[in-house]
Amino acid sequence: MFHADIGMFLGIDLKSCHIEETQGIGGKENTYLHGLTLYIPGGPVTIKAGFKEKLPIAGLLGMSGFFEHFLVTFDGTAQTCTLERRYLA
Repeated sequence: MFHADIGMFLGIDLKSCHIEETQGIGGKENTYLHGLTLYIPGGPVTIKAGFKEKLPIAGLLGMSGFFEHFLVTFDGTAQTCTLERRYLA
């Protein structure tokens, strides 16, 4: 999930995207869905991204579409997070 401004910066015409009405803490809001590829260490990951106009942060990564491609390890003592790429069959 990304703020709508990021989608517009990427040249995505949000008004032509598939729209879903979603419910969050702030109430109901339109989410504009668009496929894109994230280029990250270990290779590209193709996701269906959601864009919201009132998202209070720049982006939020989800279990479905992003983290399902990684083994995630948090080390509180070292204050680090490690992503190990998993390749789905």
